[in-house]
Amino acid sequence: MPITLSPAQVREILARHQAWIASNGTAGERADLAGANLNRAELQNAALQHADMREAILSGAQLRGANLSGANLQRARLLQANLRDANLEGADLSGAFLQNAILSKANMKGVQASPADLELADLSGVNMGDANFEEAKLVGCNLRGAKCKNANFYKANLSEAILVKVDFENAILRTTDIRKSDLTDANLKGANLQSARLQEADLVKVDLREANLQRARMQKTDLYKAQFDNADMRGADVRDAIGFSQKHLDVVRWDEKTKLRD
Repeated sequence: MPITLSPAQVREILARHQAWIASNGTAGERADLAGANLNRAELQNAALQHADMREAILSGAQLRGANLSGANLQRARLLQANLRDANLEGADLSGAFLQNAILSKANMKGVQASPADLELADLSGVNMGDANFEEAKLVGCNLRGAKCKNANFYKANLSEAILVKVDFENAILRTTDIRKSDLTDANLKGANLQSARLQEADLVKVDLREANLQRARMQKTDLYKAQFDNADMRGADVRDAIGFSQKHLDVVRWDEKTKLRD
């Protein structure tokens, strides 16, 4: 059962948590909001770093600019929550529900979100460097301009997403579903895209230099002006891909299992 707290109780918990932070744990008390019903709560710029918010109900909550670094948000419900400019660095979002949430320009560096549901979330301009989104659901989300260097998206679902100008350098996208997504001008240099599903995706002007594309499925993918220097395309399927030609084969590693045409 969700725990219902009055506004006065919430203010008291936040005050004691602030004292706990300021004293490095020698005074006050770490915020325990596990299971709390904070639906549509006004928590803009709240200091909630390292708070226990497991299974908290924060749907529609206003958390813009809040400090949630290191917070435990496992299985928390943050549907349609506003987390724009929030600091979530190192937070645990395992199993959290963030459908339609606003996370634009949030700091999500090192976040644990395996798995989490961020379907249709606004993640534009987010810093996701070194974050773990293994098996996360990111269908239809907006990641335009996000920084995802070294992030882990193994088996994640990024289909039909806006991935324009995203920095995926050295990211893990192995067996990731990226079908019908727009990756125009994205940086995938050195990324691991083994067995990734890229059918009908838009990869116009994408940087795939040194990327691992072994067994990647790229049928009907738009590869106009994409860069492939030193990419590994052994076993990749580029049948009916747009813009892929002999000049690309001259700069990539491929073998007899690479499918070029029917």
